[in-house]
Amino acid sequence: MDEVAKESNFTGHHKGYTILPHKIHRCYGLSPYEKLILVDIVAYMSDQSQCYPTIEMFARNLGCSSKSVERHIAILAEKKLILVSQSKNNIQARVDGWN
Repeated sequence: MDEVAKESNFTGHHKGYTILPHKIHRCYGLSPYEKLILVDIVAYMSDQSQCYPTIEMFARNLGCSSKSVERHIAILAEKKLILVSQSKNNIQARVDGWN
């Protein structure tokens, strides 16, 4: 676990910790995977409230398939919880109002 925490994929903004807003933890309309994806987005986020992880990074971190991640990210975008701009390999996720 220490090796994963030392990966350079995480931003220095969080200093190795993810501060989780209560509105994610207590949002009753989300599936467990949707909550985990939001937590992972926050973990990758910079101080500009943006992140650029790949679908494969989310899938590895959550222990599920890439297709499952894509489906849940689409649901989060439909619920207007995240703004998504997808390139060939990366997802640019933005959560307005969080930093």
